Amino acid sequence: MYISRIKRYSFPKINLFHYVAVDKCIHFRRTPDEYIAFFIVKGDMYLREETTYHHLTEGDWILLKPGEEHEGYKISEHCTYFYIHFDLESLTREEIDEQTLHGILNRNKMDALQGRELTSDILLPEKYHSASHMAYETILQLLNRGDRYYNSYKEYSDLQAACLLLDLFIHLSHLFSSQMLTERDKSIKRSTFVVYDLLREINYNYMKKFTSERIEDQFSCNFDYINRIFKKETGQTIFSYLTDVRISQAKTLLATGNLPITSVAQRVGYEDIYYFSNVFKKNTGLSPTQYRKMILQN
Repeated sequence: MYISRIKRYSFPKINLFHYVAVDKCIHFRRTPDEYIAFFIVKGDMYLREETTYHHLTEGDWILLKPGEEHEGYKISEHCTYFYIHFDLESLTREEIDEQTLHGILNRNKMDALQGRELTSDILLPEKYHSASHMAYETILQLLNRGDRYYNSYKEYSDLQAACLLLDLFIHLSHLFSSQMLTERDKSIKRSTFVVYDLLREINYNYMKKFTSERIEDQFSCNFDYINRIFKKETGQTIFSYLTDVRISQAKTLLATGNLPITSVAQRVGYEDIYYFSNVFKKNTGLSPTQYRKMILQN
């Protein structure tokens, strides 16, 4: 499978960004010196890219590469679409087998859910079909905004459009990742997606009481089994990860506010101030009071 890679913190330069509706039209032959992206809003488009023939329908996204000839191979009776011409030096193309790709996407997902900074490139599909109505509408909204920005003739509107195009690339990357991971073997998907949901639950509700019984009830699974899967995917047990999240939040509260230690403990899920202090010191080497003092002194 061919995937486009975009390096982090790189920025596209847009040369054209438009929305058109055509009747009985066929694309002329050309070999572009820039990237060209199409998104089909309605109708059909028929494109040949070198020796590959694409029949594009509503909800399809395609990225055509510079230096490769393309043309229409059949008349499009009625077609409404966006087209974007742009340059992006950091965009490269790579062939990756599906197993390797699944591994990369799963690691990225796990790192993101655990709040880790991703260092890998943005992975962008060269062709994507927005199967759900929500995916279609979100892409369409982003493209409409980009079209308005690029053609508004206001100061720095080209930069606004370029930022939005990068946003669209990241959104397409999210959609592609979800689609690829969902299509994995069902036995793997069930346990992996429980881990995804559990990570989200801990990150959003770390202040609530967590027990093995609650986890079993909420996620309809055996606790020992999902704890093993969780450790395999993240490198930590469920409660070890929960403790890390709570202590991280406590450090933020101690460093940025004047809340009493008791209130800090309660806000991160500990009712017992003494237990909280012991856990905090075990993880940081300092008591909460010592940690706050160190931060203030520095």
